[in-house]
Amino acid sequence: MNARLTPWLFLMPAILIYGIFGAYPIFQTFAISLTDQVGVAEPGTFVGLQNYVTLIQDEYFLNALKHTGIWVIAFLIVPNSLAITIALLVKQTFWGASLIKTVFFLPLALSFAIVGVVWGWIYEPDVGLLDQLLIALGLEGLIVEWLGPDAATYSVIAAAAWRQTAFATVVFLAGLSAIPQELIEAAKVDGGTRRQIFFRITLPLLKPASTIAVSSALIHALLATEIVLTMTEGGPFGSSEVVGYRMYMETFWNYKFGYGAAIGVIVTLMTATMVVPYVRRMAKAQERDWS
Repeated sequence: MNARLTPWLFLMPAILIYGIFGAYPIFQTFAISLTDQVGVAEPGTFVGLQNYVTLIQDEYFLNALKHTGIWVIAFLIVPNSLAITIALLVKQTFWGASLIKTVFFLPLALSFAIVGVVWGWIYEPDVGLLDQLLIALGLEGLIVEWLGPDAATYSVIAAAAWRQTAFATVVFLAGLSAIPQELIEAAKVDGGTRRQIFFRITLPLLKPASTIAVSSALIHALLATEIVLTMTEGGPFGSSEVVGYRMYMETFWNYKFGYGAAIGVIVTLMTATMVVPYVRRMAKAQERDWS
């Protein structure tokens, strides 16, 4: 057998699976986005880039795009910052560490849809856990309409960040476990402070874990549909809509399959534009560190 063909033979199953479940749906979605298809009964008429032109002028889509930008910024900062802090704390051996790990990892057992239902109860006006807690602490002045027009987006982000933090914590814990303790001990012997050890040794060696955590945060921020649907349905008055939810509404409620597909293509391009360059940059940085 030709030695050059052997690696390709091993890759063929993976290429075939990706082609069927990855590449083909993407190309099909793009093809549908060039039509005015309504529903699934019949294919639509070719309209070229008209759906994309309409998107640029669609105030509902632009509103959802603005909220998605807020999601991306918040999701990159909040869950990952909390996760790396928690991972550094629970990695230490102390009484009750196992219980703390269980509490922080519990959200991983829940889907974003279930998280949305749970946090919907927490945010219930007057009788919800959050309002009751603030009342018990004498902080009634901090109570707002958590799922109202002014706070809905941030409240939903906080709920989603609760689960994302659990995922990122597991990733960072795995990354911390892979760091040779000899390096840390040697740095301590040389007089390195905790701050110096963290920024010069721990953080650089967490690049693989950071790549996974940040990429996951970006993807979930861009596709935050389930939790928005279960908590607010994009409301009130569109104050918590994101592009993923807008795509869902246009496709499955308004039956504008062509228009919804155009939004799907935009989401795919946004994801690829943000995630792929970041992963490549981190991979190159890791290669430089090891070379």
